[in-house]
Amino acid sequence: MSISKAELEVMNDLLGKGKKIADIAKKYPQYDYREIYWQVNDYSFLGKKRAITNRLKRLVKEKTMEQRQVTADEAQELLDTLYKQLKHNSEMLIEIDRILRGEK
Repeated sequence: MSISKAELEVMNDLLGKGKKIADIAKKYPQYDYREIYWQVNDYSFLGKKRAITNRLKRLVKEKTMEQRQVTADEAQELLDTLYKQLKHNSEMLIEIDRILRGEK
């Protein structure tokens, strides 16, 4: 079953806000976990953390400086993306708090 564009946008938005793919799969039981995993644009925060951990483990085993640099660049890109998403989510939480307090 193909995931509609509208649902896929919602799923990607949820991932960007820190939801796990498993949580999204529970919200959309009509789709299989693997189907959601392969169609969303990005990893969950947990998925990114695991990818970074795997890159760091691989970095130790790399034999050449070129291989190490490629692996380090991959890990850095994942860290940068994770940082930007978390910063955006922090800004959203601050804005929500401001609105709830009735501040302008």
